[in-house]
Amino acid sequence: MTTKFSTKTPKSFNIWRKIFQYTACNLVIINMIKSKYNVLKAEGIENIDRTKKYIIASNHCTGYDPFFIANQYKLTIAYMAKKQLFETFWSMLLMDWCGAFAVDRDKVDVSTIKTALSVKKTSWHLGLFPQGTRCNNGKIENITKGFASIAKKMDIDILPVAIIIKDNPDNPKGKKTLQLKAGKPISSSNSVDEIVDMWAKSVSQMGNFEYIQS
Repeated sequence: MTTKFSTKTPKSFNIWRKIFQYTACNLVIINMIKSKYNVLKAEGIENIDRTKKYIIASNHCTGYDPFFIANQYKLTIAYMAKKQLFETFWSMLLMDWCGAFAVDRDKVDVSTIKTALSVKKTSWHLGLFPQGTRCNNGKIENITKGFASIAKKMDIDILPVAIIIKDNPDNPKGKKTLQLKAGKPISSSNSVDEIVDMWAKSVSQMGNFEYIQS
């Protein structure tokens, strides 16, 4: 079902939402993340061409992931977020003002696709999680192909990002370590199946995850 949270025009991604996202990511939520994890320096910054726009596609471990990626790589990202995050007031406010838009995992609405395509007309990057839901079992599996189809429609390359959470060997009962690694961009000129396979292999290699092909 189409909702006002699944429909956004290029004008929606304005300076006020950009400022709100910057404030939330860099002044508030990053401190919450650091209170829970030992944050290691992000890797792969050299793979990001600041003159280009990307679809940021990563594995999904925690509710902090969208904010953490934006903070660590200094990017403004419009995320596709599950519609349930727009059902409570404070969550809806945070998601909406950070530029996220709603998606129904069971049936992607046309308005959601149009919103994703409209991001191309802005200075923002599009962000999504190809696995659809959080998975922190050390495996890359259950990958949906929609992100590859969107990349081809937008004619924008995909930036694969691995979110890695590990126990601290020096203090097993203490904070876990959290780190990002960005791989080399994947061209949208590849076929949908090739994009999916290349993304999964890139993230698996960076995170030392097991890639389970369906």
